[in-house]
This record gives sequence, C-alpha cells and structure tokens, in this order.
Amino acid sequence: MHNNLTKKEIRKKVLNERSSLKIEEVSALSKAICERIICTSQYKTCKKIAIYYPIRNEVDVIKLWEDAILSGKMIYLPRIEDGRMSFYRVTNMNELKPGAFDIPEPKGTDELICDSETLIIMPGSVFSEKRDRIGYGGGFYDTYLSTNPDCSKLAVCYDFQIVESLPAEEFDIKPDIIISENRIIN
Repeated sequence: MHNNLTKKEIRKKVLNERSSLKIEEVSALSKAICERIICTSQYKTCKKIAIYYPIRNEVDVIKLWEDAILSGKMIYLPRIEDGRMSFYRVTNMNELKPGAFDIPEPKGTDELICDSETLIIMPGSVFSEKRDRIGYGGGFYDTYLSTNPDCSKLAVCYDFQIVESLPAEEFDIKPDIIISENRIIN
C-alpha cells in the first residue's frame, strides 16, 4: 500500500487524515478504543498506567481516567526534560502545567518506576499489522522503552493508521498490542 513511500511521507499522509477527523468522531472512536483497552489482560492486571495527554486528534486516552481510578490504578503522564521523557504520577488534571511542545505535563515529583505491573499506553502516527510503529520523529518512546523493558506496551490508533507493512529500524520498539476501534493486533 505504502511501499514506495518513506517513513516521513507515510507519517504525513496518515496524520493529514487524522487531522481531518471531526471532534465528535475523535470522541466516539476514542470511547470505543478505551472500552477495548479496559477488556485487555494487560490493563486488568496493571497497577500503574502511563497515558499521554492527547493533542491533534490523537486517541483520547484520558477517557480511561475514571475506570483506572475506580480500579485502584495509579495514573502517570509524560514530562519531557533535557530531551528525555519520564512519567510522573497525577491524581487530577489540576496537577498539569504547560510543558514541551505546549502539551500539558505533570508538575509532580512522583516518578514512575517501570515494572511488570506497569502498562504504558503510547500514541503514534502509523502502525503495521506486524506491530511496527512510526512515532512523531522525536524517539521519546523508543528511548524510554529501551531503558524500561519490563512494562507492558499498548499502542492506540484509529483503524486508518494501520497499514500492512512499514519500514522498521532495529531501535524502533514494537508495542505488545495495538488497539484501534475495529482491531486488536498482538
């Protein structure tokens, strides 16, 4: 499908499609995706969940907040400092401040210690049916996950963000599972 395109061209094409989604579509699709996440064993068994603050029509994983709190999970959001990403605990949305790239980030100091009871929910621009991932070019998740290998990795996207295959590089870290509104790939 995208065989002759570079990673950059594939990313641009898919992100253009994502930016054309209407708010109602983002909300409905995000709700469907979050309902699927809640049913996974990775979600059910985790005690700590790292989500992201959605921007530019990303899947709205903040919709997991209420269920995560009711299920007794600790919630973490990413903060970028000195070009590196770490996750910090958040108990409510008032604990965020504008951060890197104008994305709200946690103010707190309770840093996530990644272990087998941690679920990282990651965004991305394009995914393949073989679980390859193209992020946004910053390498933040690849870098973080390469030094924190014990956590479960779940990627979320809309169905149109999944293609048959992608050019993958060895430092690209594959999610354990990809969830869209129509598919679960693991």
